[in-house]
Amino acid sequence: MSSIHLYQGEKKDFEDIYNLLIEFKNDELEHLDLPAVDKQKLTAFINTILQKGKIILLKNLETNDMVGCCILHKSEFWFSKQQMINIQVLYIKKNFRNFKLVKTIINSVKKIAHDLPIVLSVTTGLKIDKVFEKLGFENMGSNWRMK
Repeated sequence: MSSIHLYQGEKKDFEDIYNLLIEFKNDELEHLDLPAVDKQKLTAFINTILQKGKIILLKNLETNDMVGCCILHKSEFWFSKQQMINIQVLYIKKNFRNFKLVKTIINSVKKIAHDLPIVLSVTTGLKIDKVFEKLGFENMGSNWRMK
């Protein structure tokens, strides 16, 4: 089993973050009939999160490769000024996925969130509700997409 290091991404990690997200989109989401990546939009997204949010990076210490990330930011409910933590992306490469690692990431998010609610929306079609329930998330509905 590889040793994985979790740390907060910084501007110097931009290229690694960008490449990891491109890999996620191309390898894991190809079956979803989603639009192509707009490089300018993705660049702006990463830069905005680096300034206003947090990116938790997962690095394989044996190979020095990025194997995952969790991208989050503070937001407000659409109907209230109460703040929450919104997890935009939670991605771990397939051969590194395990419950212990996901739990470690979520515990890191909890430390950042303090007592704020944490919201995670799954829009990739993954059916892993039991994993999220085991982590303490409550199912608040579903995501729907019209084709």
